[in-house]
Amino acid sequence: MPDRIALIYPFFREKDPVEEEKLFPPLSVAYLSAQMKERGLSVSVHDGTFLAPAEVVRNVTKLRPAVVSIYLMITMGRNALNLLGQLRALLPGTLFIAGGPLATLYPERFGEPFDIVFCGEGDRTVARFCADYCRSGCRPDDLSRLDLSTYPGLSTRLGDAPVRVPPVHLPAEEIERLPLPDRSVFDHRRYQEFWQDAAGCRMTSIMITRGCPYSCDFCSKPVWGNEYRRPSLVQVFREIRDILSYGYDRIWIADDSFTLDTSYLEEFCRRKIAGGFSFTWTCLSRVDRLDEEIVGLMKDAGCVRVHLGLESGNDATLGLMGKRIKVADGIRAVRLFCEAGIGTAGFFIVGYPGETEESVDQTLALAATLPLDEISINVPFPLPGSPLFTRVVPVDTTADWQVANEISFIYDSEFDESWLRDRIGRAKERFRENREKRRKGRSDTGNNP
Repeated sequence: MPDRIALIYPFFREKDPVEEEKLFPPLSVAYLSAQMKERGLSVSVHDGTFLAPAEVVRNVTKLRPAVVSIYLMITMGRNALNLLGQLRALLPGTLFIAGGPLATLYPERFGEPFDIVFCGEGDRTVARFCADYCRSGCRPDDLSRLDLSTYPGLSTRLGDAPVRVPPVHLPAEEIERLPLPDRSVFDHRRYQEFWQDAAGCRMTSIMITRGCPYSCDFCSKPVWGNEYRRPSLVQVFREIRDILSYGYDRIWIADDSFTLDTSYLEEFCRRKIAGGFSFTWTCLSRVDRLDEEIVGLMKDAGCVRVHLGLESGNDATLGLMGKRIKVADGIRAVRLFCEAGIGTAGFFIVGYPGETEESVDQTLALAATLPLDEISINVPFPLPGSPLFTRVVPVDTTADWQVANEISFIYDSEFDESWLRDRIGRAKERFRENREKRRKGRSDTGNNP
């Protein structure tokens, strides 16, 4: 069998049409493709976003690859297992491997249907394993020619005894040496058409920093972990130039911690301005590390929207969440960005274990009245691997975590869902009314955004 590797991203827009946050070429697959090509492997990428599952099965099957690798994200587990079942029946001589957040959290669960699971950061490890496997003469039922203990993050039940190798987090200097993600393998026209219709721009994503040193109660960091790492901005702008070559004009910086190091953020902005880059950008940000000067610089550097984890309008509830911020910090951050002319979106959580109906009302009042451009209000969603998940067990995972954006609990909560839906619906209506008044006020004064 040739050294051909099939990489599958099991998201299908036709089955999940409203999940706009997923409508980006999958960077995890792009990283693997680049690293495998660097080792001389023949790689095919099967991004399901604009395909039907049957098309992915058909396309992979006709290639008869030596290895099929499927990405496992929290909301894609069911899709992945459905594809795996079909492909196994059609490709009996193929090795099936998996990686990603869900595989990292549950290597034992996914080690049963898959031959091998890779936990944590797969950079270097997965490509090296695939190259070694293809060139060793091994078969799926006989990996004896490989020393599996040398592949960080590898977990398997194949062979005489189970193997579980601890994952590692790459240091910044190793991240620096990785090849740029292979974006040549995606249907950029389809992605750009979607974003042009949805937002009037051609947007795609980038991951710059890795790891987050904070410990929010609801957060799970199975792949990147706690250690904050960043590449040099020379490398970052090499990747940005590659992105722009495909015709994109806006970049979503998907890091949890991009604005964490304000000196790094400042240098990014100054390099962007000095280089004459015309793209605009959006990012996530904490609310407690920025001041008027850096926010103004972000505006000058083309930042058009910042997504803020405001979470609650009650300090005690923020404490339950482990946010290490106060309500006043969030209010101040929103006003800083608004005054600078940068759009804002706010994330809120209500019905948190231990909070009160009064604190829920405080949060909804804040969400309705802050001068935000967009809000997202959800109930707690206990991600596997988070402290919250451990505290509220048992968690109903039978829905494959597909209800992440619904007002529906997947654990026993003291809050009534119908009461929360009603309160959240009213808050959203008040928010829309207030936003329309602000927009009309700007229009009347000639101060259009």
